[in-house]
Amino acid sequence: MKHGRRILAVVPARAGSKGIPDKNMQIVAGRSLIALAGEVLNAPSCDWIDRRIISTDSERYAAEGRANGLDAPFLRPPELSSDTAGAVETLCHAVEEAEKLDGVTYDLILIVEPTCPFRQPEDINAAVDLLGHTNAGSVVTVSRVDTKFHPHKVLKVDSEQLIRFYSEAGASVKQRQSLEPLFFRNGACYALGRATLMDEKRIFTKTTRAHLVERMLINIDEPEEIILARYYAETRGFPVGSPSARS
Repeated sequence: MKHGRRILAVVPARAGSKGIPDKNMQIVAGRSLIALAGEVLNAPSCDWIDRRIISTDSERYAAEGRANGLDAPFLRPPELSSDTAGAVETLCHAVEEAEKLDGVTYDLILIVEPTCPFRQPEDINAAVDLLGHTNAGSVVTVSRVDTKFHPHKVLKVDSEQLIRFYSEAGASVKQRQSLEPLFFRNGACYALGRATLMDEKRIFTKTTRAHLVERMLINIDEPEEIILARYYAETRGFPVGSPSARS
């Protein structure tokens, strides 16, 4: 419990990824992505989490979760196991099942996806603290968009290979420092008030706040990003999982 709220952490890990087969079991720095998520949620600085579960359709993934500090009290039903299943519906199912089994109502839901291996316990603490200290319906961890990919710098190419700025304002940009800062979701953590998820059936609301993570994170969607994550973890020494597990 933190900020007087009972907290449930959910690690969503469907087995049927098409882009990267067995994506959530990919190995980075000697541990699976599921294991790394479990390590962080079981770090001493996250001991305020009341329950940590993995939501999966796979007995193998469930076993990997249990081996790394995540409870697996149920498997997803088939209708929530396809690549068309909605994230909100899947999370609502996890909360409903956990509350039914535990006989409690959780006040705050953490979503911790396995695909962000460089997430650290301080990212989760910061998101929950921001939610606890404000009137936000949810908190999302974000990173800065590199100015090379800013909408005012992005180009489009027509059928004759002629280049145009995607944004009309792009041609007037003289210095990248003048560009408005933009951000993207980095997948480290989502912290939601129960009503936001269960009643509004949303993750983003008009009161959603951002926790900015300034260091580099990788959110794995493509095969090349697995290679990149392994390089930074194993060659460059970027921290993965919990500091206590690495000591």
